[in-house]
Amino acid sequence: MRTSVTVWMASTLSTANASRAGGSAPLHLAHVEGLRALAAYVVYINHAYAQTWNPSHLFPPSFLSLFTYSLVAGHLSVTVFIVISGFCLMLPVVRAGNQLRGGASAFFKRRARRILPPYYGALAFCLLAIFTIIGKPTGTLWDVPIHVNAVAVISHLVLVQDLFGTSKINYVFWSIAVEWQIYFLFPALVWSWQKYGPAITVGTALVLGYAIRFGFGDTRVVRAAPQYLGLFTLGMLAAAVVQGERPSLLRARASALWGWLAVLSLGAVCALCYVWGWELAVARYHLLDAFVGVAAMSTLVIASRAPGVATARVFSWKPLAFIGTFSYSVYLIHAPLLQILWQYVLAPAHLAPVTMFAVFMGPGAIVILALAYAFFRVCEEPFMSRSAARAESPAACTPLTNREGFASAARQDSGSA
Repeated sequence: MRTSVTVWMASTLSTANASRAGGSAPLHLAHVEGLRALAAYVVYINHAYAQTWNPSHLFPPSFLSLFTYSLVAGHLSVTVFIVISGFCLMLPVVRAGNQLRGGASAFFKRRARRILPPYYGALAFCLLAIFTIIGKPTGTLWDVPIHVNAVAVISHLVLVQDLFGTSKINYVFWSIAVEWQIYFLFPALVWSWQKYGPAITVGTALVLGYAIRFGFGDTRVVRAAPQYLGLFTLGMLAAAVVQGERPSLLRARASALWGWLAVLSLGAVCALCYVWGWELAVARYHLLDAFVGVAAMSTLVIASRAPGVATARVFSWKPLAFIGTFSYSVYLIHAPLLQILWQYVLAPAHLAPVTMFAVFMGPGAIVILALAYAFFRVCEEPFMSRSAARAESPAACTPLTNREGFASAARQDSGSA
């Protein structure tokens, strides 16, 4: 069984040496899938925790208190998804000389084909489940999505649920809207990259995103996490560093500072969470996002420039990388599946909360992964055709799983958060 994610990228040698060696060399980026899978699992832990202990009034025993910080880590994992998205989408742009292949129209069509079918499939599944088997209040986290109205349905259909009807139908769908909206800015970001360079583009996006976040802090605009615009460009910058051929990028690629950036950024997140406590950390997500964005960018550079390093090997672990191939489907449907499992299996069994959480973490997670994989085969994989995969190559970060095998060698298509 082999799960591989291959892109063609410039050698870390000088341009002259790369040319003598025959140009680009293949680099397996299974670690990108592994990183995405890990982020998805942290989101799952966050929601399994909240499904077990309602954070408004229930908490676990002290020996499990560390899991309370999953309420913080879940959001920060979405930040990782955003950085990965910028990384994956920028790789072919860098390889094409900072040109968006086919222009903005072709880019939007490719993104719509990749993102929308599974999203609308998950939307239909959630609505069907709410109107049939999980539509009554149960005192759990799912009590918010069941309040479906016309605004919620329309906002989800046109992907503005980060601003209107937020957390209705499925409480994870807000981030799909955020990323979809960033896609419409991607051609402008590429144009700025061409005209003004990465430093000005990334710096402007960070300042603009955080200016909107602070300037509209008391409005619904904060639901759209405008700071994610800048963090998306950090992923773009990582792609430029690992694949760019300019001397400045080659020097940046070889720098030892990336490891320090990753360690110090993660250390800052842990220290701030410890000092603030989980409630204040939740209220200050946007501040933690910046550190996590830098850490994710640095990790992508470290693992991509040298596949043999420990970081790359850990994230490239085959089971982890395989889960990453359908992590979008896991993200889309795990929330209603958690409620179904709780409502029809765990709650009727009158399990203690600790036992219930253990089931969610063990056999429950396996069941949900299996169902998510089935959803992937029906609603996601058919829209990752080989022609689409070739069209998106070499940037792709969500592979097409071969129908002949459960986890066979994969070719990539651009991924999502």
